[in-house]
Amino acid sequence: MNHWVNCPHCGAEINESASFCKHCGSSDEDGWREVDSSSFGEDDFDYDSFVESEFGERGMRSGFPWFWQLISILLLISFSIGLLFL
Repeated sequence: MNHWVNCPHCGAEINESASFCKHCGSSDEDGWREVDSSSFGEDDFDYDSFVESEFGERGMRSGFPWFWQLISILLLISFSIGLLFL
């Protein structure tokens, strides 16, 4: 009888005795057998602590810097004015 487990890299369902994942290609050599697949439950995942550990206290910067926002707005205005005179 086949037992199915989830690949710790991509989450695809694979045979418990498989030596590699046919979906993402991860294998025993990658160390995926060493990972306990039960630790990948969605209920246990804390997004805020993950972001803090990866990016520090300030987290990721979002959006464009103000300079590029200004350039984008000026280009849109210039394009709009150009269309009016065609």
